[in-house]
Amino acid sequence: EIVPEECRTEVFFLPAASHVEKEGTFTQTQRLLQWREKAVEPPGDARSELWFFYHLGRKLREKSADSDLPRDRALLDLTWDYPTHGPHAEPSAEAVLREINGYDVTTGRPLSSFAEARADGSTAVGCWIYTGVYADGVNQAARRKSRHEQDWVAAEWGWAWPANRRILYNRASADPDGNPWSERKRYVWWDADRGEWTGYDVPDFEKTKPPSYRPPAGASGPEGIAGADPFVMQGDGKGWLYAPSGVLDGPLPTHYEPVESPVRNPLYRQQANPTRKMYAHPVNSVNPSPPQEHSQVFPYVFTVSRLTEHHTAGGMSRTVSPLAELQPEMFVEVSPELAAERGLDHLGWAHLVSGRAVIEAKVLVTDRLTPLRVEGRIIHQVWLPYHFGFEGLVTGDSANDLFGISLDPNVLIQESKVGTCDVRPGRRPTGPALLDLVADYQRRAGITPGQHAPAVTADSEGEARGDS
Repeated sequence: EIVPEECRTEVFFLPAASHVEKEGTFTQTQRLLQWREKAVEPPGDARSELWFFYHLGRKLREKSADSDLPRDRALLDLTWDYPTHGPHAEPSAEAVLREINGYDVTTGRPLSSFAEARADGSTAVGCWIYTGVYADGVNQAARRKSRHEQDWVAAEWGWAWPANRRILYNRASADPDGNPWSERKRYVWWDADRGEWTGYDVPDFEKTKPPSYRPPAGASGPEGIAGADPFVMQGDGKGWLYAPSGVLDGPLPTHYEPVESPVRNPLYRQQANPTRKMYAHPVNSVNPSPPQEHSQVFPYVFTVSRLTEHHTAGGMSRTVSPLAELQPEMFVEVSPELAAERGLDHLGWAHLVSGRAVIEAKVLVTDRLTPLRVEGRIIHQVWLPYHFGFEGLVTGDSANDLFGISLDPNVLIQESKVGTCDVRPGRRPTGPALLDLVADYQRRAGITPGQHAPAVTADSEGEARGDS
């Protein structure tokens, strides 16, 4: 454990503004940039990250202004002339976005696409994938054109990197000859009369390269991509199943069960990913899964996701009275069949038990959840929102308490969407009785706190089998 008094590192605390207290863009996993306006002023000394970076840079440049040391040239030669506004001299986020977009050095004209960037010093680009977000001097990320005024691709709602392209490798939406696979799937296609690729989206392909193009011998780069090869970021234009490097769990994708599962891997003897990253800790146990013994102690699958009315873990949205009123309680969705099996009443209480914790929730019986027949037996799953906690206008137990921590080996993303549990009617116990309940489940499941089963699955004779 790090003891601050013994740590020689000096730490500066910068009071940051929240996302509603500053302007700028946010980017979703679908690559969509959307501009947000500042809703309220940040309290006290809180400022945007942009404010801290800009004014820290400004002060450092002022202190080094008279320096003739080579080490200070990079700092002094920076372009650092962003306009500011307001009583606290907030830098213009739009000016920063414009610089990231890139511009013609002579005229100052914002570039419309990364294809306009040049290596001769005539253009300056902050990040090529964002070039076009400020095309024509307009903040494209701030567009909010109604869906009733544009087609279903919604190209004028925000801006997607790169090039406002909504689907990558969309040349694959046409057959090798450049024709739509079907009228229903019509998306991007080759227009022979105009000699170019066109469609609803920005084509992810050289605009005038015909489907009939075949690269000459020895060609490389874009010239080496045939007219029928849509995966332009690969050297051969093909979609790869085999990745010879870059992934830690093998060159071919394969199926593993989640770390906690009520069923055996139907394809391989190796149950879960043997290269997953685990953390041995008394509060981070793992429920047993086949072929381990006692997996029946946690027979049900639970999954979590979002509600429209709440935001992430709910720390902000549960303090907003209209949202709190719309979704006032933690709940669990169960099928009518599971409700009958476990004696759960609609709008009554249930508690869910893992080898780590117990949470309670109101019961919502719904046919949106369907029992699954797997390996000749019925597997039930339940659904939980993950927006609740112990503070706010409305409160409830946190679904995250049920999860342990296990990470995928490549980018270390936590497996926090699925796990196994038991479901019981009524409210959970509290105090020592709650700890006793968890301890009883650990005992029946053969869980030793702080220890994990080996990552490589063993057969019934105990011989390790990691083949997949």
